[in-house]
Amino acid sequence: MSRRNLLVAVGAVSIAAVLSASACSSGDNGAVATTQAKGPAAPRKPDCLFRNVRVLDVRQGRLGDPTDVLVRGNTIAAIGAGQPGTDQTEVIEGRGRTLMPGLIDNHVHLVFGSATMADLNDPGKDPQFYAQAALSSADAMLMRGFTSVRDMGGPIFPLKAAIDAGKATGPRVWPSGAMISQTAGHGDFRTLEEKSRRFTGKQSRAEEIGATFIVDGRDEVLTAARENLRMGASQLKLTAGGGTSSAYDPIDVTQFTLDELRAAVDAAGDWNTYVAVHAYTPKAVRRSVEAGVLCIEHGQLLDEPTIDLLAERGVWLSGQYLRPNSESMSAERRAKRAGIVAGNSIVWPMAKKAGVKLAWGTDFLFEPESNAEQNKFLLPLTEWFSSAELLRLATLDNAELLALSGPRSPYQGTLGVVEPNALADLILVNGDPLTDITLIGDPTKNFDVIMKDGVLYKNV
Repeated sequence: MSRRNLLVAVGAVSIAAVLSASACSSGDNGAVATTQAKGPAAPRKPDCLFRNVRVLDVRQGRLGDPTDVLVRGNTIAAIGAGQPGTDQTEVIEGRGRTLMPGLIDNHVHLVFGSATMADLNDPGKDPQFYAQAALSSADAMLMRGFTSVRDMGGPIFPLKAAIDAGKATGPRVWPSGAMISQTAGHGDFRTLEEKSRRFTGKQSRAEEIGATFIVDGRDEVLTAARENLRMGASQLKLTAGGGTSSAYDPIDVTQFTLDELRAAVDAAGDWNTYVAVHAYTPKAVRRSVEAGVLCIEHGQLLDEPTIDLLAERGVWLSGQYLRPNSESMSAERRAKRAGIVAGNSIVWPMAKKAGVKLAWGTDFLFEPESNAEQNKFLLPLTEWFSSAELLRLATLDNAELLALSGPRSPYQGTLGVVEPNALADLILVNGDPLTDITLIGDPTKNFDVIMKDGVLYKNV
């Protein structure tokens, strides 16, 4: 496999070019609809009234009595029976269905999760293929009910800008920008013939396209961190240990010195946001916590003392439930992932028992066939969490982690709840997910209405 061809293909992607070339139509609200990213079906009305719905209270884990929910603009204006409507109000008859907050996935890669490595290495596929794949992936993610995501590494800024401008359809995006990696780290995507920028003065293709910063030493970490913040990163993502999708680093290695990690934490703190790190092992996590990192991604190899340390320090653990393999995964990646998969059943119950601040995400990377299963990846956690706990995890708890970005959050307002003054990111579910959590796993069948920022994207 040639990583150079892969990165050249992604580097040539032009979201703007694909949008301008696509057959599209524009509604009165300015949203652009393409053949694959359809956007809102009709011009937006000032108000939307959900009549006769049962609101899912994710804080208390219960369904409320039948009521009405009035959305004005992009926020929930009022909740209570008998809310008035006018000819300027879009009325949705709830018929007793469940109104819940939009889902949140706290670990996605919208660009690099949109195509396989084989796709990216195929000379027959032109740059528009990859751009359209990313656009379609974002659209499909919203239509699965994920109204907010945290993108944890990749050239995400053009796609996010297109979504925010209404030129593409997708979830709200909290971007990390390029992964920050040491040489021979989890984010070192160079081919073997690409030598270090330190010796050649030339960036690798991965660095040129904004996939990664390969840095060594406090000064370079500071520059990379500040560059991502300059581009609009809402949090920083560093790689503190080995990974399953990287070529040069075994799982057990620890990455970045304490001083290097502290440099990133200092830069993030100066911008009133935080650092998250990719890490599996106790050594990598303990060093990160000592440096002031506030969120650990993964952690499937952690031991009980390290889990207790996270609880004691109030550090978040953003976990996933990884599968052994997927159709597009190489044998090498499957072998590296084996121990991580075994850790699923250890770290989740241990962290819950210890009282660690938990978040959830999927982390699909070069596995686009997994994207359609995004909702189902929450369901295996029913072994250790009740339905109410899982619904809170994928809404309110994940929203609290997003809020850790503080003033660097690209969207101001309350998410993860159906409450007055909260942002209107809503799903109308055909059934009661508290009694049947599997409803969440089939959004096409069970999500009758999907609203983001007060705009209806699905209404059946």
